[in-house]
Amino acid sequence: MGGKMKEHPGFRSLTLILLLFSLVGWFGLIAVDHDQAGAALATKNIKTLAEALKAGVPVVVKLGSDKCIPCRKMNPIMQELAAEQNGKAVFLKLDVYESRALAKAAGVRVIPTVLFYDKHGKLKAKYEGGMSKEDLLKGIKELRLNK
Repeated sequence: MGGKMKEHPGFRSLTLILLLFSLVGWFGLIAVDHDQAGAALATKNIKTLAEALKAGVPVVVKLGSDKCIPCRKMNPIMQELAAEQNGKAVFLKLDVYESRALAKAAGVRVIPTVLFYDKHGKLKAKYEGGMSKEDLLKGIKELRLNK
């Protein structure tokens, strides 16, 4: 039994292929620039304003109530944008009655009220009334919240 083990002819090729794939994967992980690293952050499951403002991306907060018809119309839009913009912006819907301190600080008079925060957590704009998906995205762009 002191003989040498015989190597399968395809073993060396398989080893080289696996090595190549692992190197490509390794370099792919390292070659992420800082802007892409921020985009990798999952933001669609953020539930509080404090968490949202720490994410380093623009934050759009809809303050409303489930009793308010325009607020309810915005709910699916906010959910859709949260999924689409995951990592690029946070779309958060908060109940105005559960977030009274925020509503008071923001001077909310009408619901829904939409608050736009830049990526540094500074409140940049407030909009009273319902907004469409296009208006919300336009607000982020026009307010230059990514800067």
